[in-house]
Amino acid sequence: MADRQGATGRAPETPDHVTSASSPATTATVLVRSAPDEHIARLNFRERVSTSLWFTPAVFVIGAFVLSKLTVALDREIGADRLPRWLIGAQAEGAEALASTVATAMLTFLAVVFSTTLVAVQLASGQYSPRIVRVFVRSPLTHVTLGVFLATFLFALNALVETRGGTDPFVPVVTVSMVYVLVLATLGMFITFLHGMVKMLRVQYLLQRVTADGRRTLSSCVPDITAYRDAPRPVPSVGTTVRNRERTGILQSVDKAALVRLAAERGVVIELLLEVGEYLAVGTPLAVVHGSPPAEVSSDEIVDHFLLGGERTLVQDPGFAFRQLVDVAIRALSPAVNDPTTAVQAIDRIVDLLATVATRPDPSGWYVDDSGIVRLRCREPGLARLTKLGFTEIVRYGADSPQVGRRLRAAFDVLRELVRPDVRSVIDELRRILDTTEASLLPAGFAALASEPDRHGLG
Repeated sequence: MADRQGATGRAPETPDHVTSASSPATTATVLVRSAPDEHIARLNFRERVSTSLWFTPAVFVIGAFVLSKLTVALDREIGADRLPRWLIGAQAEGAEALASTVATAMLTFLAVVFSTTLVAVQLASGQYSPRIVRVFVRSPLTHVTLGVFLATFLFALNALVETRGGTDPFVPVVTVSMVYVLVLATLGMFITFLHGMVKMLRVQYLLQRVTADGRRTLSSCVPDITAYRDAPRPVPSVGTTVRNRERTGILQSVDKAALVRLAAERGVVIELLLEVGEYLAVGTPLAVVHGSPPAEVSSDEIVDHFLLGGERTLVQDPGFAFRQLVDVAIRALSPAVNDPTTAVQAIDRIVDLLATVATRPDPSGWYVDDSGIVRLRCREPGLARLTKLGFTEIVRYGADSPQVGRRLRAAFDVLRELVRPDVRSVIDELRRILDTTEASLLPAGFAALASEPDRHGLG
């Protein structure tokens, strides 16, 4: 186990893995930080709510039902049996017609919302990337719009049921007046929804959303040097490999604080072999448990502190933001789409994200307990790896586009002035690959044009 070189210029410690109980103790220190308190149940609830199309609408429906009962009770309390003349003619028939019309119209609105959302998801999946679909599914605009429409539908039904004509008429004044308010809210929400969907179908908006979400994740997973402190490096000891038994899925997040507490209780150091974003299959090595003598930590105890799901998320996975941007870029560079301008816009966002953490140290992966003793080591991507992820495939598929080549060179120039020396070598290697690939794909005239850095691409 070893720390990573940070902004302080400290060289990484060696060796990377602890293998022998007889190895001499070391007085070396590593950069550590306290584990963030992110309970798995809370993360799981938040992620499920953000991706579900039932939770927010269900809250609105329950609220509409309770509100309708309250307004009806208020109507009965004040003894109102006719609406004001200025509303709808002060007749029970008019109130029934209003409630019936509103309830029917809401079904039409719901059909429009659902069909529009499905079309938008289908277009985004086919034209941009299947990974971009999550932007539409997680959009609060879609959730709130469905909730408002369903709430208005239910409220209008209750108003229709409570309105009574004949010899003993009863027209709930407050309830029917509230139907008017909900209709206005529904119209406003419908216009807002259409406007939002038009925005979300534009690639610029999608790239902006992915970048904003990715920046928040990067800031959390790649903190500034002030978040770290020095701690003694764990004394080498025998390591026991723990393998997964039954549970499977993509690792979305890890409850590091809980694992630190587990390691402290057993008096061991847990070194995770699985990184957030990887698929956890049966038999996959989960961790190496270091202790002298070896302590028993079962695979179920470790997996209980994992959040597993069917897709990657941005909860603790900064690489997923780059994955989405790269997917949009290489899809745009495919012969079927042939849209290098979109690829250039994706490169803009990749540079933005990398520059956000360019001056920060790579995540050390070491976490300590309340006593300051190292208890957990996680695998976390550093800047060099994120740089490779952000540019390698775009270099491969965009080398035959002068616009993309010029933008890539400008990106390399900007980043090279910001990053550490070890990451500069990665950028230099990417530039060399770009030069070699362009020389084999582009005619001489276009190769010379593509060799000039330009942050516009070609303008």
